[in-house]
Amino acid sequence: MAKGFLLTVAGFDPTGGAGILRDCATFRSFGFLGSAVITANTVQNTKGVKRVEFTEGDFLIEQLDAVLEELPPKGVKLGLPHREERVNREIARRIESLAVPVVFDPVLAPTFGREFVENPEAIAPLMEVATVVTPNYSEFKRLKPLFGEVFSEKVVVVKGAPKGEAEVEDLLIVKGEIVARVAHKRDDRVVRGTGCAFSSALTALLAEPKGVVEAFEGAVSFVGSLRESAFVLNGWKQLYPLL
Repeated sequence: MAKGFLLTVAGFDPTGGAGILRDCATFRSFGFLGSAVITANTVQNTKGVKRVEFTEGDFLIEQLDAVLEELPPKGVKLGLPHREERVNREIARRIESLAVPVVFDPVLAPTFGREFVENPEAIAPLMEVATVVTPNYSEFKRLKPLFGEVFSEKVVVVKGAPKGEAEVEDLLIVKGEIVARVAHKRDDRVVRGTGCAFSSALTALLAEPKGVVEAFEGAVSFVGSLRESAFVLNGWKQLYPLL
């Protein structure tokens, strides 16, 4: 029997390797059902993002209200933010009222292709409402000058921080202090959707509920298995995860 619902508010990737489809697949891996509200639709494949169309703001909020009316979630994963601060503020107001774990993966740009959000300040409402923020290393460097104070007060996971020439590491930071870290061998394999998978796995584990260190370690382990399962097809630029 399912453990309940988790909600993802994020973008749509038609390949299913990332975005809300990856989130919902990950939720099911942990025994939860998934509901989803789409912030943006995309034209993309593993070679890159070619076009982005953000959902009209009032429609998005109406969709979110309809989902929350019948499917109260035990946790929320926020992914690709809307480009309009007004819309993000309305999302944040509704999510904050739920009093559940909220994991924000601040996706500003894809691995390949055009940027999603040109004005990072528009994501401020989502930063404020998040329980945990999970930027990769490049996103963390870009956002820290704008949101340094927020980062110092939050639980933050920095993914893929450099550690010498042969390794990278994932860092769990609580109110400015590193409390856990997991190192990985550096390689050049680009696996699709690992950021989405990590944040949605973390959401599921926090909703179980598990403590933040145990949830962090479990999400890191899940993404490790995802990377091991990834395969390549002729012409693909990124490896596609099997799980």
